[in-house]
Amino acid sequence: LSGMVVGIGFAEGRESMDAYRMALFSMATDKVKFCELFGLEIKPEEWPSVGVSGGIVFDRGPGATYDIDPEIHWLGSIELTPTYSGQSKATVESSHPRDKADIEQPTHFHSKLNFVQMARREILQVLVDNASSDASDRMTEEMLLSGFVPTPLNIWTYLDGRARNSSIGIPYEEAIRSFLVEHPVTIHKDAVYFYGRKYRSKELIKTKVFDRVARGGSIKTTVYVLTMCVRHIWLELDGLIYELDFVRTASTLDGNIDISLSDLKEIDFMRRQGANELAYQRPAIQQHYRERFKNETGEDWDGGQR
Repeated sequence: LSGMVVGIGFAEGRESMDAYRMALFSMATDKVKFCELFGLEIKPEEWPSVGVSGGIVFDRGPGATYDIDPEIHWLGSIELTPTYSGQSKATVESSHPRDKADIEQPTHFHSKLNFVQMARREILQVLVDNASSDASDRMTEEMLLSGFVPTPLNIWTYLDGRARNSSIGIPYEEAIRSFLVEHPVTIHKDAVYFYGRKYRSKELIKTKVFDRVARGGSIKTTVYVLTMCVRHIWLELDGLIYELDFVRTASTLDGNIDISLSDLKEIDFMRRQGANELAYQRPAIQQHYRERFKNETGEDWDGGQR
């Protein structure tokens, strides 16, 4: 009824199921908290929608493979557009930006932004659209008499204030379990290691899990991850969800905190590749300098008698 954008998901390169799940996660989550995960601060009234819809319409993209578990109680119906007819459900598709065709020499634009900065920009674009789109056609006579500006945000606020809200609330922890993606981690005595990065939280330290690990060496488990931004990860321990923060060091630059999961994987790959190359070169380097020492002194590196 309002035309407001109530969720947003991101994917690298092309649409993915992770992007659909992220959109559902953003719908279910308080938007102040959701934006904080990307390092953005907003006011509650700027994006007030919280909760998922009881019915979902997917296009014939990755959403067609959405796995409906029996325990999902909030979803009343799921619908797909007819084959080769994505515009049959054009509520969202029709609002997508269109590129105008021209006969100029083809060019491409290379952004200076990384994935997380792009995600921040698109979240702010949602706020722009909700607060400035013309929703005059959605206004009823009662709304017109109320005298507010015809934007999706104002219509939502008007209807929500009259209990005309059919969204279904999902607890934050349940939204994490339902919509975020699981990835492997290792818990060591000082932190949770996720693709080479350290994560901790005060609440997790209080559980004494790191003391247990110190006696046993390490523990392999999984965490829930927001694939487009790994500022935070979520660890489930003894049935409770703990939100872990990236452990910053003195050498950590501000711009390095917010990166995507794919960037973190690439950094971890380069780290492991460098370590393997060093392990391969180390014996030759040591032998080179031992021979150099002997040529200089005429003595063996560890020469002597006991």
